[in-house]
Amino acid sequence: MPFMLQGVIFDHDGTLVDSERKHYQLWVTLLAEHDIDFPEAEYKAHLAGVPTHFNAEYLVAHYPLPMSAKALFAQRERLTQEAFGKHPCPLIPGARELVEWVASKSLKMAIATGAAPLEVQPTLSHYDFGRYFPIVATRDDVINAKPAPDVYLHALKHMGIGADTGIAIEDSPTGLRSALAAGLPCIVVQNEYSRGLDFSGATVVLDSMQEAQEWLAQRYSL
Repeated sequence: MPFMLQGVIFDHDGTLVDSERKHYQLWVTLLAEHDIDFPEAEYKAHLAGVPTHFNAEYLVAHYPLPMSAKALFAQRERLTQEAFGKHPCPLIPGARELVEWVASKSLKMAIATGAAPLEVQPTLSHYDFGRYFPIVATRDDVINAKPAPDVYLHALKHMGIGADTGIAIEDSPTGLRSALAAGLPCIVVQNEYSRGLDFSGATVVLDSMQEAQEWLAQRYSL
């Protein structure tokens, strides 16, 4: 018998918004300055859904870049502020419907993300999601980014619920590991950048937000 559900915690990038394509293009732009061709398949396999500073560490280790991972991360952060700070990414199909449906069930809601606040703010304001998500846990709120459990534990604390009465919605193996480390069951909704990756430990792996809504409704009699 499933537990009584009290809260749902959403990841942001790749779960609520279709941002991975933009993230990939920023790396392409930055690496091209050093005459490096960065294939999309490699991004999908190793960097999608992974916090940016880990991306920088991977790239410095695998490509002949004349800088440290810290310096590369700093360059990328400047591009991120320009690309994400003002304009929202498109919503994942069905995201608005799922968010509104969860809210209609009077469940507590939060976002737990490896992104910076400036990347999330356009989503909250442009799509009026701020009214649904009073709690937004970002990388700036914690010491350790995903796959560490910190952002989920931060969200749970401010929601006032235990992991045994919540559930996470993620799109990447990194996010899944973070949720599991926090003790949360986790729905994975695959997207084009994460499909086919290792989602061992997920409660269920689905292909759309509509499927996630149907699964939640059936699982918890909502």
